[in-house]
Amino acid sequence: MAAYEYHTEFTPLTYKTKTAGISLFKRDEPTLDPDVEGYLEDPGRSDRLNDLGQHGWELVAVQPVLRGETKVGNQNAQGWAYGLALPVGYLMFFKRPRNLG
Repeated sequence: MAAYEYHTEFTPLTYKTKTAGISLFKRDEPTLDPDVEGYLEDPGRSDRLNDLGQHGWELVAVQPVLRGETKVGNQNAQGWAYGLALPVGYLMFFKRPRNLG
């Protein structure tokens, strides 16, 4: 019977920002657009996954971690609202055979 050991890691997902305001009052505001390019091009993330693979860890599952985003408003005396779930990152589950010797 094979015995396994398990390892879990969290990898965050960032969102793009946009600049709002003028002159001295410029500020970065978050958007609802994930920065997928930045996520995929992060050399630290790739290096970490390669390191885990070289040490025998096999990725067996990925689970998104979500946060709720809601907005409620009233424009021209008409109420509106929306809600959605946005991923903030991913839990990655790994396993490898345990050395029983």
